[in-house]
Amino acid sequence: MTRLSTVSPARPGLLGIALWPADLLFWLLDRLSWTMDSSAVSQSAGAARIRRVLAALFLVYAVALSVLAVDRGGLPSWGQVLMAVMALALLANRGGRFVRDWVPVILGFVAYALAGQFAERLDFAVHYKPQIDADRVIGLGTVPTLWLQHHLYHGTTGALEIFSMVMYLSHFFAPLFLGLALWWWMKGRGFSDLMFGLLIVSVLAEITFVLAPTAPPWLAAQHGFLPPVHHVIKQGLSDLHLGAAAAAYGSAGSYNVVAAVPSLHVAWPVIGLLVIRKHRLPRWLFAAQAAQLAGVIFAIVYTEEQYAFDAVAGAAYALAAWGLLSYAVRAPGRLPGPAFVPGPRQPQVALEVAHDR
Repeated sequence: MTRLSTVSPARPGLLGIALWPADLLFWLLDRLSWTMDSSAVSQSAGAARIRRVLAALFLVYAVALSVLAVDRGGLPSWGQVLMAVMALALLANRGGRFVRDWVPVILGFVAYALAGQFAERLDFAVHYKPQIDADRVIGLGTVPTLWLQHHLYHGTTGALEIFSMVMYLSHFFAPLFLGLALWWWMKGRGFSDLMFGLLIVSVLAEITFVLAPTAPPWLAAQHGFLPPVHHVIKQGLSDLHLGAAAAAYGSAGSYNVVAAVPSLHVAWPVIGLLVIRKHRLPRWLFAAQAAQLAGVIFAIVYTEEQYAFDAVAGAAYALAAWGLLSYAVRAPGRLPGPAFVPGPRQPQVALEVAHDR
């Protein structure tokens, strides 16, 4: 991995004007990182005490919010995880670096979420049958969801159902934990590739969700396109006394229920595998990501959340996003995304270009 550092990246014409706000944001974040972690003031005993107090506050707040969410029948969120990690970063005198590296990522996904909420107001026709026809081809005449539920589901929440719920919910946390692992232990190897890969595939998927909304198996069953299926996740959450989470599942007011193709549950771990492979990270990490991917594919099909075809489409979208990211990194004059490295005396804006070794 090579790094190219400049104080002010030169950009031609309209590109420089368009990206000026981003350059300013990155410079400010870089300055904040240097001030918090590397300046003379930050190395004083008083600054260390302040960091310990702030770390304790972040950690207590994260734990309190997580406990409150579970007590009310919900689940902890990304925000609570990030607050806990911020506490650890402060204790390790890496709080400035954490803010610098993660704020652009968070802003990108917030913008993606806001765009998704706006897109849901557009009333395009929902597709029900193409996925069913494709799944009958994949399942050699039968829909895999129906086959799995007929042979494996017995009307109760057992070990298989709990495993499926954990795998389904891992979609929301596994990419975050992988990103944190790359950022904390792997010295940033692959961090930019992972985060921008996830963002690109999410944007590609969002475009598809808007132009061609698609129904999952449980919704197709409600409209008579499939025989009745069991709401494994909804029933499991209720059995585990997570009533708020159960009520939100399948509710159009909680999330976009017609966003099945492509499956981001599959696309995100595929991006993770590509990052791990490119940067030659430990084999156990690749094996763990592959196991999570396999578990997710089983879970989304078994719990009637998505079709097998949706999983195939998710993998295809991940490969397309990876190709776009690779092109952006290698094409002359294009920026792969910022990663920031503070200088020893003054803040610098750095552009990271990752190369295969």
